[in-house]
Amino acid sequence: MKDHVLDVDEKSYWGPYYSYFPALARYIPMGEYVRRVRPTACVLGASDGKFALPLLRAGWKVVAVETDALFLNGGEFDLVDGHHEVVGLRDRLAAEGLAEDCTIVEQDYMTLPASGEFQLVLGSGLWSMPPNRAHTLEALIHHAMDMVAPRGIFFGEYLIGLNDEERTCGYYPPREEMDRIVDRPGWQLFENADLGIRGESHLGYEEWHYHRYAAAIVHRMPLPTTPESTP
Repeated sequence: MKDHVLDVDEKSYWGPYYSYFPALARYIPMGEYVRRVRPTACVLGASDGKFALPLLRAGWKVVAVETDALFLNGGEFDLVDGHHEVVGLRDRLAAEGLAEDCTIVEQDYMTLPASGEFQLVLGSGLWSMPPNRAHTLEALIHHAMDMVAPRGIFFGEYLIGLNDEERTCGYYPPREEMDRIVDRPGWQLFENADLGIRGESHLGYEEWHYHRYAAAIVHRMPLPTTPESTP
């Protein structure tokens, strides 16, 4: 992999589906710096490694948060577009010799401490998933942001509402609402992009449907320094 290139893992079940993930290469450490410093990323909804594996290959350490046994351990299923076999994250890590650098956490990320320890925290599309609707969208995003260390990056790929149900349910925000949510003291918004409409069919929603993708990239600024006291 070239040092400046970052892309999704195309062999993941979710690999063919659109993501703004490659844009992160403009903002996060890559190349020799990563190989020496070994920063840690937390991937929320890691699934079978769409984002985790590329980060690990680039030299990052990864905490992969996932509760779906199918994508952790592998399995098979049939959809309208045919038969699918998923190689689980555990086997994929073992096959590439990356298991030592990846910690799998099988729990709801909202139960994890938001202690600002990760140089990168990212999630894609998970905030609109029904299990997460026990919390407000703002609470979900703020908890993920609070997991980011000073000087780190939060990458949140989300969906903008396309119909009345999506617009009113509270989990498909317009860009302006995401602007408001991430506008917090100590944070700097680098990007909040409307990425356009794409059609797709996938596990969990076989009927052909459309999503308007968007992504926010937000930087947690360094903590203010305290001037040395003079005698």
